[in-house]
Order: sequence, then structure tokens, then C-alpha cells
Amino acid sequence: MPESHAVPGFLPSTRGLHFPNRYPPGPTIRLGPLDPRLIGLGDASMGLCGGMCFYVQRRFAADQPVPAQTTVPENGSELFRQIVREQLRSFRLGIVPLRFWRMAAQSAEQRLDRTRNREWPRIRADLDAGKLTTIGLIRLTARNPFKLIGNHQVLAYGYEIDDDTIRIRIYDPNWPDRDDVTVSLDGTSPQSTGEAVLGVVALD
Repeated sequence: MPESHAVPGFLPSTRGLHFPNRYPPGPTIRLGPLDPRLIGLGDASMGLCGGMCFYVQRRFAADQPVPAQTTVPENGSELFRQIVREQLRSFRLGIVPLRFWRMAAQSAEQRLDRTRNREWPRIRADLDAGKLTTIGLIRLTARNPFKLIGNHQVLAYGYEIDDDTIRIRIYDPNWPDRDDVTVSLDGTSPQSTGEAVLGVVALD
């Protein structure tokens, strides 16, 4: 018999940020009063998916609405700085990049086994408890950690189970206001929007 569950009160179209994870080039952290185009750390154009997910997760937990704006916040604006702070928190002192690397360096069989038997139970436990949970999507595989910048963070808010098929409903910062975005845990099917999903890792 099919099962489904969703965190009450959450939909990406109402509780997620309404602008896409597409920032123009520019430093995420500025250093002093010098020209920010030349002096700074990070590059916003590489994406702030983790910061956007943590921001939405934190606002939802506090029962606070997200801003209504539909345009990407300007570099240096208050909202931009808040998202960058959440991006730094999302790394969890290096633990999250390590989890990504460990999963991406495994074989396809190892990745699928870990996704289904270790990561999925943790994700489901959070969702069953009514908690949004940040998950990592493995889209590229490599042993070299510098080649893994294409992997992605999203926010899980529900799931559907039909026979042996498990689909997780997600807020994906790359697809704002979409309530129909899902990822499958079979290790081969793409995200419903077309991107590859080779494995899933629990990040909370």
C-alpha cells in the first residue's frame, strides 16, 4: 500500500524563497572598505544552495515568513549577508564537505546501499517527526574533492513510497515556487527536473 507524508504547513511555493539560486559573480564575504570586486572571499555565482536551505529551515522552525521578493538579493544586502552566514553554517566546520566527498568517492553499488539503508532512515525519521531536513544530492562522482562543486543541497519536506520506489519531495533553491520537485532513491533516476541524482546524503 502506498505511503506518503509531508511536514505540515510547508510548501516551497509558500514557505521557500521565491528567487532562484543564480547569483552574479562577486565575493560572498567582503574584506574591509576596498573595492569588493577585487577583494573578497568566495564567489556567489557558484551558488548558495546550502545557505538558502538553512535560511528557509530556520525561518520555518521559528514560524517566520520568508521575504516576498522574487529577485536575487544584491551582493552586500542584508538578505544576501544572512544567506551567506547560513551558507557558512551549512558546512558544519567541514563535516558536510567530508560527507559529500565520502559518498561521491564510493562505487555506484556502495552509494545506493548507503543511500537506501543508512541515509534514508535518518531523513525519514526527521520528516516523520515533522522536521524539515537538509539533504545533499550527489550529482558528480570523483575521488578528487576539488571536482565535486557540482553537488547540491536541497530541503526535504515529504516523501512518497510505492512498493520499492522511494521519492523525496524537496524545496530546491534552483527551482523556486515549485511544489512538484522530487528525487528518487534508486541511484539512477534523475531529479524530476532532469538533473542527475547518483546518491543522497543526510546533512542534519
